[in-house]
Amino acid sequence: MSFQLSILKILAGQPDGRGTIEVVKQHLAIFYTSGPDWVRRMRRLAEFAPNLDLFGQQLVTRERGTWIITNEGRVFLAELELRAATNSEVNRDDPSASDIRHSQAALPSPPKRPLERRQRRRKKRSRGAHKRSA
Repeated sequence: MSFQLSILKILAGQPDGRGTIEVVKQHLAIFYTSGPDWVRRMRRLAEFAPNLDLFGQQLVTRERGTWIITNEGRVFLAELELRAATNSEVNRDDPSASDIRHSQAALPSPPKRPLERRQRRRKKRSRGAHKRSA
């Protein structure tokens, strides 16, 4: 999940919230090879988002070769960071307050989509590509 949060943060920092897959990969490579701080930060945020699914929860949308953070994605990220910051302040003041983190409500699970539905969509898209090229 921390990997998905990294993608969400990268897109939030891009102009208009848009980023090509190549740009996202470049940022991921920089962040994950620049030391343990980024990994720790993303793991801490991931504790508050155990059921994260960027596309299933419509936090990120896809266009041809580009990923775009939605308004819901921005709101989700802001709330998540606020929750993590509040929790870390509580833990600094009272080490026994770690139970608060576990008592917080988990995010709802993304909707389950049958595999057949995804496969039909892929076939439909690939058929459309053949029609366009003809």
